[in-house]
Amino acid sequence: MMTAIRKSLRDFIAVAALVVIAAVTSYVILQEQRLRIPILEEKPFQLKAEFETAQAVVPGQGQTLRVAGVRVGDVSDVELEDGNAVVTFDVDREYLPIYSDATILMRPRTGLKDMFFALDPGTRAARPYEEGEVVPMANTAPDVNLDELLAALDADTQAYLRTLIVGAGQGLEGRDEDLGRMLAALGPVNRDLDKLSTEVAKRDENLKRLVTNLSSLTRAVGQQDQDIATLVDASNTTLEAIGEQDPDVQQATALLPEALRETRLALAAAKDFGDELGPAFDSLRPFARRLPEVNSATEGLAKSTTPVLRDEIRPLVRAARPVVPDLRNAANELSNASPPLTKVGGRLNELVNMAALNPRGAEDPDAPNRDEGYLYWGAWLAHNGTSVFTGQDGNGAYRRIYFTASCQNITNLLSGALGQGLPADLSKQIVGLITGYAPLFGPGQVCG
Repeated sequence: MMTAIRKSLRDFIAVAALVVIAAVTSYVILQEQRLRIPILEEKPFQLKAEFETAQAVVPGQGQTLRVAGVRVGDVSDVELEDGNAVVTFDVDREYLPIYSDATILMRPRTGLKDMFFALDPGTRAARPYEEGEVVPMANTAPDVNLDELLAALDADTQAYLRTLIVGAGQGLEGRDEDLGRMLAALGPVNRDLDKLSTEVAKRDENLKRLVTNLSSLTRAVGQQDQDIATLVDASNTTLEAIGEQDPDVQQATALLPEALRETRLALAAAKDFGDELGPAFDSLRPFARRLPEVNSATEGLAKSTTPVLRDEIRPLVRAARPVVPDLRNAANELSNASPPLTKVGGRLNELVNMAALNPRGAEDPDAPNRDEGYLYWGAWLAHNGTSVFTGQDGNGAYRRIYFTASCQNITNLLSGALGQGLPADLSKQIVGLITGYAPLFGPGQVCG
């Protein structure tokens, strides 16, 4: 076999290429025909729906099930059960779940009744459909034909509608370009309407409140017939007065565009202020909510302080009025003298701080400088001076004297004294004096 393939390699490659091209072509055709390949593709989710009529719905014609214009499935079968049409859909599983409050509407794509089905998958608050369940007729709606709409009209209305259509056809004859320009001009209008609708949708709560208030207003107006009649009469009188001032009204109308332009410029200039004003008002809302309590507390304070102001402060002010001029002169003189007094006080404060300030003294173990102030040591100086001169005997007052020397100093002193020919008796007395006090310090503690 391999030998035969090698001999006819070119023919074998051509046949293999044709097989591959045929397989690809078959796959593309099957995909375009929306036929599923059982082995290669996942089995779809089957969902059924009841309709009053399923006219122009034929399986295998590419009719689809769509969500917001996106295909999610295909029509696989149509049956008649108990006088109602039951349409079966093959739904791609990636678009599941579909909930029990889902709705399906049958709609034409073209005037030739090329049908598709618009699906609203429902909300999570409802349970999801199981495979093979049927969407009830209450949640579906068939396509409405034009003849059904015309059949609902009476003969006169049909005649008027026919006249309207014929007149519109005659009026648009030869003006197709004008109609195209008019429709093109509707684009910006539609965009502006879209922006307007978007902004209005953001104000749904305000719209609900507006509708409620309008309902209350209409109900109240309906109960005031006499007042409305009076308002109408007053409006007629006002309009008659305006009509008599026709030149002034024309002049005001002529000035209105300039006023509107200035108003627009003023509003544009106030935009930044408005952007800041909104957050400022939001910040003031808590204060505004507490304002009744503040007013109540202020009222109580005012009532409690009124007797004091009336009976005590007011008489004091009246009595102080004659001396206020003299007090003003004294205050002026004191103001002139205050700078030198301030300087003297500062220097005096520095002097006192130098003598006595010790913010972190010896009693604070963490103080960087544990020296006491001058006044502290002055007291100790007085105390020690008194102690120096309190000792006396029959010869009078005497002072305490402390003599200290190291062992080396004493040795050098005695060696020098003996070497200078100091009398032997005096040397013995010195040695005896030193050794006589030696027992007071314990053995071996004084010069070894």
